[in-house]
Order: sequence, then C-alpha cells, then structure tokens
Amino acid sequence: MKTQHTRESVLARIAQGPVSYIELSGSRKRHHAARAALRAILDELKNEKLIRRVLLDRFPFFVLHDWQMSDELKLQLIEGKCRRRLDGCLDWTGYIDDVRGPMHRFGADESPQSLRRAIWVIRAGRLKPHQTVKATCGNPACIEFTHLVRGQRNDESRGTRLSHIHRERIARSRQERQGKLNWAKVRAMRALAADPPSREELGGKTLAQALALEHGVSLPTVYQVLSYRSWQEPCGMFTSLIAGGAAA
Repeated sequence: MKTQHTRESVLARIAQGPVSYIELSGSRKRHHAARAALRAILDELKNEKLIRRVLLDRFPFFVLHDWQMSDELKLQLIEGKCRRRLDGCLDWTGYIDDVRGPMHRFGADESPQSLRRAIWVIRAGRLKPHQTVKATCGNPACIEFTHLVRGQRNDESRGTRLSHIHRERIARSRQERQGKLNWAKVRAMRALAADPPSREELGGKTLAQALALEHGVSLPTVYQVLSYRSWQEPCGMFTSLIAGGAAA
C-alpha cells in the first residue's frame, strides 16, 4: 500500500525528532510517485527554512530548522561508537588525538571537540578554559565517565625545570611587554652604531646620549644594548659567550 504524504504529516513527523528519508517514506519499496511527492514536500519545507538536513554519525537526517542536538542524543551517538572492556574502560573507536585524546565532530558544520570535555560538561557541568579532563586509568582511548578527573593545563609541568630556551623566551616576552624597547628598536640602534653619524649631526651629543633621549631610556641601558650584554640575539645557547669574546 502506498503511503500518502502531506505537508502537515511530514512536518509533524520531523518535529518529533531526527528522522531519515527511509523512515519518512514509510516503505523500502520503490513507489516512485509517492517518493517524488515526498521529495517535493521536503524541498518546499527546506526552501521555506522550516526544516534542514543534518548528518548524525555520517548518516543524513531531517530536523526542524531550529533543532539543537540534545545531551541524551549526544551520549547515544558517543556510546554507539565505543567498545566496553572487561576492566571497565569504554574505548572510543574513532579518531584519537595525541594531545587532546578521543575527538568527535557532532555535526558536519561543527569543529572536532574533545569527547572527554563534552562528556564532563554533560554529566558534571561547565569547564573553565584552563581546566582539562583526563582519564585516571591511563588508557588513551577511554571515555568512561567514572574514569575521568578534572585537572589544570599546567599539571604536568609543575615541578619540572625550565630549559634554557624556555627561560629565554619567557624573559624576552616580559622584556618586550614591560620595557620601552623592542626588537625593532634594538636592531635599529645597533645598525646606527655600526655607521654612526657625527656629533654635529647629533646636535653635539654622543650617539649613546642621542639614543637614550630618543627612546626614553638611561645611558647604561643604551650601553648594554650596543655591547650585546642585554637583548642578545636568539642564535643559540652560547650567544652571550660569543658576544663577550668579541667585546674582549
């Protein structure tokens, strides 16, 4: 028996929740006339922005235009792609990022997100940007909620010694943020010192005095910059030794 489709019946069925085209057609048999009528109704509803087509776990479904995926449906989609282990872990069978762990894209127009964060937000509440969710079992694929714990982004780095390069980057960032100089000004000062103008051109001042006045810094600061005792170029760990040897 052919299914008779009307605009009202199709819209009412879609309003109940995501529905596939096969479910809407009511039959897997190829009643071409009935399916053509259904397709015309769907196209009309989409053009009027009453419904839209979404991908759920890579399969197409029709939903209302303002439909939002519920938390219960998200959990169902997640658990449908997992495998339960004897030790209690719930292993994600999809993509696993080396840093962020199991990842999933709930919609075609959405960015991939951490499943552990998504599950934590659904089950336990919102997370702050600096907070992380990790699995205490150590299993990189596990997303079992009872195995998850909230932490901080810097938990792993606490108590570890900073490398020379890391300390240098921190110092350079603080130097540029808090000081009056930056790398563009420093390099311009050194370029001018390589071919200095005469004292007459500087109004009777020395180069160091003119630079200090121009940049609003002290004379010792200018001397340290020009002698490479400060603002050392990031050419490696032994830059300061090379500069010191050249000055000697």
